[in-house]
Amino acid sequence: MITLGLLQMITRDRLEYHDSMNTRITGIDRWINQQTGEIIEAQTIAREVKEVDIGFDKLWIGHILEAIEEVGNAKVKVLFWLLKNKDANNLVKGSVTEIAAATAVGRATVARLMTALRKADVVRLECNGRWLINPAVVFKGGHDRRMNVLIRYKKSEQQEAPIELPEQKQAA
Repeated sequence: MITLGLLQMITRDRLEYHDSMNTRITGIDRWINQQTGEIIEAQTIAREVKEVDIGFDKLWIGHILEAIEEVGNAKVKVLFWLLKNKDANNLVKGSVTEIAAATAVGRATVARLMTALRKADVVRLECNGRWLINPAVVFKGGHDRRMNVLIRYKKSEQQEAPIELPEQKQAA
């Protein structure tokens, strides 16, 4: 027997009902008011809330700021472009030249920023023009999806291209 204030539960009939909103009617409870003796019947409704953080980009900014050392408009512009253009798997398509053109930022600035982000393990270069953003630093979606992408990111560690971009070697 459960007591809640002046009410005391006397019986519980079980029934299950589920809808698409994760709302369940789990049964009918009968409560007795201890002062008046009145019996009250009430449906027990449970609502399950899952993945409340879906639809938001989670960004661990401290890690990124350590990587870029100084915050300037050009670098921030490139960072926001990367965030805006990543897909559901944290993949961004665009070479250094394409990113520079899309953001109206100098190619050298983009190259320095991407190299710094790679050294800090914020991004990885999967192949020319395909950047994988570390889901431990930036991710949009629930915990389970983030863990799946994080596993893929960790596996890509062996396949990553050298830190220094090939285009930078030619310029030197």
